[in-house]
Amino acid sequence: MLARAGRRYRSIALEADARHLLTDVWTTAGVAAAVLLVAVTGWQRLDPMVALAVAAHVLWTGFDLVRRSYLGLMDRALPPADRRAIEAVLERHSADGVRYHALRTRQAAGRSFVSVHVLVPGAWTVQRGHDLLERIEAQVREAVPGASVFTHLEPREDPASFADVDLDR
Repeated sequence: MLARAGRRYRSIALEADARHLLTDVWTTAGVAAAVLLVAVTGWQRLDPMVALAVAAHVLWTGFDLVRRSYLGLMDRALPPADRRAIEAVLERHSADGVRYHALRTRQAAGRSFVSVHVLVPGAWTVQRGHDLLERIEAQVREAVPGASVFTHLEPREDPASFADVDLDR
């Protein structure tokens, strides 16, 4: 239950608590199994072998948690599956002459961010463009729950619209 909550809320702290509890369970089970097996078989070498296996499991779990905590502190792009879901949302509007570029995603700790420039026919009213962006933002948030979505509306026919793809702008 704790691990599920950690995944749902994208909380490494909750996941770490869940993994810590699970590691305690495996450690206790390993010790109990080793004591029982040594008592039944009389094979003394079994105890340190089980202890090494349990220690390796604890070390691997700790390494994985430290690695994931470190990555959580660094900004990184959203996973490819999320990016494909965002692109699918944007592609749904291409039949109306809508294009996009400068799609950027990032993840910082448990938050997701999406930024995209949406190009629409220049003859559209501001209201029509705004309404489209509201729909796109809602659809992206549905595809990537909890994402903060930033859109920028541009006229498709204006060459300057294509000059702002770089991060420096």
